[in-house]
Amino acid sequence: MPVADLILRNTCKLMQQPGLSRGSAALLLAALFTASTAASAQSCPALQPYYPAHNPATPEEWAVKLPALEALLESCLRSSEYFALKGAAELNTTQVPQALESLERALLIDPNNGAAQIDYAEALFVSGQLFAAIEINNSLLQRQDLPDNLHPMLLARQRLWEQQTRQHQFIAEASIGYDDNLNGAPTRSDLTLTFGGIPVSFTLSPDNRPLKGTYTNVRLGGAWQLRTAEYQHDLLATLRVRKTSAGDTDLAQGDWRYTFSLPTRHNQWEFTAGTSHMLFGGSPLYSVGDLRARFVWGATQCKPSIEAGFQQLHYHGQSLMDGQESSVTAGLGCSFSESQQGLRLEAGLLSNSAQSANRPGGDRSGWNVRLNWQMQQGPNEFGAQLGYASLEDSHGYSALLANNATREVQNEYLNLHYKRAIKSGMAWMVNLNHQQQSSNLEPFQNRGTAVEVGLTVNF
Repeated sequence: MPVADLILRNTCKLMQQPGLSRGSAALLLAALFTASTAASAQSCPALQPYYPAHNPATPEEWAVKLPALEALLESCLRSSEYFALKGAAELNTTQVPQALESLERALLIDPNNGAAQIDYAEALFVSGQLFAAIEINNSLLQRQDLPDNLHPMLLARQRLWEQQTRQHQFIAEASIGYDDNLNGAPTRSDLTLTFGGIPVSFTLSPDNRPLKGTYTNVRLGGAWQLRTAEYQHDLLATLRVRKTSAGDTDLAQGDWRYTFSLPTRHNQWEFTAGTSHMLFGGSPLYSVGDLRARFVWGATQCKPSIEAGFQQLHYHGQSLMDGQESSVTAGLGCSFSESQQGLRLEAGLLSNSAQSANRPGGDRSGWNVRLNWQMQQGPNEFGAQLGYASLEDSHGYSALLANNATREVQNEYLNLHYKRAIKSGMAWMVNLNHQQQSSNLEPFQNRGTAVEVGLTVNF
């Protein structure tokens, strides 16, 4: 694609950058469509004194030159060399939106300005416009007047950028921890049943009470990504194995998820499919099939979204409990690059339909809300997840429980996460997980807290 076409294509994107003021946008439009009368009043001076003394120059050298260059703006409105130099100074002092504006003006005046093209491709890459950067860098490699010493650098940059269209990562984690409810048992030591309307209390056996103990946890995972200018493929697969010291409470869980992302001009569609399978105590517990579609609005710092989901749930050995669950979720995700923080809030409605007319409680419905926060500070990574869900059955759960009362369940959870890098690709971590479930029916009241420390390796 010609450089001029790329410039026009990116002008609208540039004007929407948070760092670009209305005054800067108006100045850019003036350069695109009108000639400056100020430029005819005085000529642009020789710019050699405004170049840094060293090549490559340090950001500090560029920072010193930039104020002097800005003072020449009125005199150099028709100089492609000036805007290329000013754009280089802004790019090397991390003023990316301003650099894009200056470099585009340089190329509008002289589309063959090679120095401006080189920095413009870099500015596009830094701003997240990977494929536009690859296009321009490739056009530079085709130029017949390209100096021999620049060709290796541009070729290496091209290969590096193209590698980012195909990425993969593998992760291995090992940890040891303590859990005060390894088997997810009810918190009460006794249970009240109703026989003929008369309540009768039973004491639960030790095996049916919360089992406390230590555990070792191993998790293996892989992520693959393929990006093009039109769409993106993501595949994630994980396997987790937990060995415990208390009773037959070992578990193994395997998951995979595929996501197809389709960006539009300012928005994005995401379509996801996946499954999850769990074994508990050496026997299959459940399998879940999942389909989701999400629409994300805008290209701003905070992006609202809406998601529709469908799940098929199968409980091995208890097919009576099988069901189909549908949900609608609204969310807002924000990314704060200055403080390296991310925040996502989601709230939704869900409905679970029983596949069997004899399922205890029948259909159930409810709502949930989730909050996810992450922050990176140097080698330290912090994270927190909060969640609350409320569910209610459509009719009585069992004549033996509270005279066939309709079951109501509220679930809360808190996950805290800390990770500190030891060296590239390796970090140690600490996790704290707490969940509490309350209900009007005693067997569904439980809580548990687990804490673990471990090591994670990425490669």
